[in-house]
Amino acid sequence: MANIKPRKLHWREILTAAAFILVAAVAVCRLFYLQIVSYDQFKQDTSGSISSETGIKASRGLIVDANGVVLADNRTVERVFISPADMTSDAERQLVSENLSRILDVDYDTIYEKTLKKKRKDETIKKNVEKEEADMVRAFIRKYNLSSVHLVTSTTRYYPFSNLLSHVLGFVGSDNQGLYGIEYQYNDYLTGVDGKIITAKNGLGQDMPYDYEQYIEPQNGYKLVLTIDSNIQAMLEKYLEECLEESGADNRVTGVIMDPKTGGILAMATKPDFDCNDPYVLDAKSQKELDSSGYEKGSEEYLKYNTELLMTMWKNKAINDTYEPGSTFKPLTVAMALEETLVSHSTSFYCPGYHFVEGYGRVHCHKTEGHGAMTLDLGLQQSCNPVMMMTAEKIGTETFYDYYQALGYTGLTGIDLPGEAGGIFHTRHDFNNVELAVYSFGQTFKTTAIQQLTAVSCLANDGNLVTPHLVKRIEDDQDNVIADFETNVKRQVISSKISNEVMGVLEQGVAQKLGSSNAGVKGYKVAAKTGTSEKRDKKDKEGGYSLRVASCISIAPADDAAVSMIVIVDEPTLSREEGSMIAAPYNSKIMGEVLPYLGYLPSYSEDDEKYRSTTIDNYVGKDADEAAAAIKKLGLSVEIVGEGSTVRGQMPAPGTDMTIRNGKVLLYVTDDAGVNTVSVPDLLGRGVEECRELLQNVGLNVNLTGTVSSSAQCYAVKQYPEAGTKVREGTVITVEFRISEQDDHSLND
Repeated sequence: MANIKPRKLHWREILTAAAFILVAAVAVCRLFYLQIVSYDQFKQDTSGSISSETGIKASRGLIVDANGVVLADNRTVERVFISPADMTSDAERQLVSENLSRILDVDYDTIYEKTLKKKRKDETIKKNVEKEEADMVRAFIRKYNLSSVHLVTSTTRYYPFSNLLSHVLGFVGSDNQGLYGIEYQYNDYLTGVDGKIITAKNGLGQDMPYDYEQYIEPQNGYKLVLTIDSNIQAMLEKYLEECLEESGADNRVTGVIMDPKTGGILAMATKPDFDCNDPYVLDAKSQKELDSSGYEKGSEEYLKYNTELLMTMWKNKAINDTYEPGSTFKPLTVAMALEETLVSHSTSFYCPGYHFVEGYGRVHCHKTEGHGAMTLDLGLQQSCNPVMMMTAEKIGTETFYDYYQALGYTGLTGIDLPGEAGGIFHTRHDFNNVELAVYSFGQTFKTTAIQQLTAVSCLANDGNLVTPHLVKRIEDDQDNVIADFETNVKRQVISSKISNEVMGVLEQGVAQKLGSSNAGVKGYKVAAKTGTSEKRDKKDKEGGYSLRVASCISIAPADDAAVSMIVIVDEPTLSREEGSMIAAPYNSKIMGEVLPYLGYLPSYSEDDEKYRSTTIDNYVGKDADEAAAAIKKLGLSVEIVGEGSTVRGQMPAPGTDMTIRNGKVLLYVTDDAGVNTVSVPDLLGRGVEECRELLQNVGLNVNLTGTVSSSAQCYAVKQYPEAGTKVREGTVITVEFRISEQDDHSLND
């Protein structure tokens, strides 16, 4: 057998084999990279190309008051969207555009333009669609068997009480994001995390089984539990509305009620307010201003002014606006001097009606003829500026400024609301004897309502300055506490001893009708200080400086404070401008409802008993003699009218409040008993006893309200029914009284 020599490989064959090996190696490496190294990314990219996602909106967290009452809720709505990619003809585009335009009140051309985006799968036509419209859209889809029109359920913010607490709650935007108030401040907590449904698609875009199809559940936002008590909030708002109407305040009214020991805000309001569900609608006063502006409706100037009015309407006056606190600062001046043992309660002063300040001139007292000889306590109670200036001179500029700073006036309170304004004040370098004099009675510096209330409230909290706050705690859907906000004591500014003493001076001033009397509440110990300040940075319509800010701070019970309150009336125009005459009476009305609500029982003094009222029971259907005996036990007199043994009618009507002294109840025991009518006398401007006697002489009862005193300065300011009204004999006429007082706001000649 012949030897066969192996064939020598040609270089071309070697090159070809090498090329094949190289290609195979590259392919293996590429497969390794795709299947091993980049598997996760490749899977994600592939999944995205063969699947679609449908978003599931998370619900915004609830906002509730301290008692669990829901103040900000969510309402189910739907979003209507179209899928232009699924539209097969122009006829379908026109059909969808015409019908959705009619049902949803959306412009036809706007919808049609969206139908032309042929590669799009989701074009929103309208958000926040209510059930009635959504059902009409569903009927339209069913009628034409459309696969290009869709609805997806979501939620929108809803405020069950509309205007209540509007400046605190704020509101949300079209995407449910917080824009103002608590909604903005705690937006990150309230906003949840949206979920989604991932659905598999085949190459034709049709649904198909898929291993990676999944449902990612949305995570709802956290719930905020506020320190606010919605019942106390309603009380505050009711009387602020009444105060606004009586005062005609051009620059709004505001009020805050706080627990002075914790800093928890129980109520906060500004009037006029707005509807949180429809915040872009102006209040009546603002709308009137817009209508009378002279701008053509829809013009650029008109729209700009409308925006300015909205911005003003949304501002929370209690924290966003500054003002000069006036005499409500005086208790702090007194506390400083007592703390430094520079004066005592009985230190003597003399007020000639002014005090001369070097480098400035005379600064007047509201009592231009002067108070004469006074003690420190009386100077505070009667709001004497010269006493305050002389006291401040003893304190000195450096020490006074130290206290001013420690009381928080040079910083912010830190309240958990957006946009807190800082005060306007002199620096320590610029704080000289003139500033010392006018600061002592609360002029020439500016603060906010919340800052002033917080500073004065330290006197009701053993001298401790706390951080005011609105959120009590944050919870999840299962009521697990995510965050708990406890009392934050910044520092002790005044000793407990001096704080209690100053509170006692203020309480005695109210009780003995020596000052801030109109803030008193029958049966309760109330410490209060009123204030009236000039506005020297804003002219009135005549170009002068007549504009004033009236205010009052009250704290009760004075010996164990549970509530501190401030009411500010900015630029009153229809009534007396002093804080004692327009702010203090509303402090009294509000406190008169808040204290019983919180469980504090009244304890009447002899003077209070003299003018105390009671509520009339329903005696109809009862035995006349038994009813008469029950009425007499109340301290009232009684007259049985007609012949019979069973009560068939009565005057006053059941549930009516009336003053016990000289009060009389008529019991009618026959249906045909004669009913006499009388004319209501004019009581305005008259004293308590004169009003009582006038009504008694014509057979009418009275309910004495407000600050009731036999003092010559006490007079009737309101009555209901009005003078001249014909009423039945025995009807109760409600009469409100106030004591004429003034707060000094004069600076110089």
